[in-house]
Amino acid sequence: YSRCDGSLSQSEDLDMDFVYYRAGRCSAIFGSRSIRDCGPVKARMSLLAAAGLASLLVLFYLRGNDPADGSSFLPPCSFNKATGLHCPGCGGTRAGHALANFRIGEAFRKNALLVMLLPFLAVGVAIEGTAWMKGASYRGPRVRLPGSLSWLILGLILGFWILRNIPLWPFELLAPH
Repeated sequence: YSRCDGSLSQSEDLDMDFVYYRAGRCSAIFGSRSIRDCGPVKARMSLLAAAGLASLLVLFYLRGNDPADGSSFLPPCSFNKATGLHCPGCGGTRAGHALANFRIGEAFRKNALLVMLLPFLAVGVAIEGTAWMKGASYRGPRVRLPGSLSWLILGLILGFWILRNIPLWPFELLAPH
């Protein structure tokens, strides 16, 4: 970051990791900025790369270790242990294992809500991660939930929580099994 204070001359080039500085402009993966803004872009890109790597490691861990057979170090649901009821996230780790092994039907039986909301969550995280990395120069789409949609999602989660704990036929299908 020592040269990111604007001291780079107009004809001088400097190549550093994810960011390429050239003639007073900073080119990252998505566009270019003034050289004074390059430090935060590089730091944000490094954080996103680390988060992506951590996500891949979790995915590969889940792929090889089934939480249902006890081979995982991940703890069981504390709400379920304390009350005997299923929380909205119960079965999520097992659903993640099934998704990592491309068994979508099994994942849906473990936690249907997670499987249905996961694509929206992934797209939202990708969009907001890109916007965060680029900062003020980002001009693409943003994830903005209107208040009514936020309440609807909360109601959906609470409804799923209640319905999956009713021990009658159609609702017991929502419980992880």
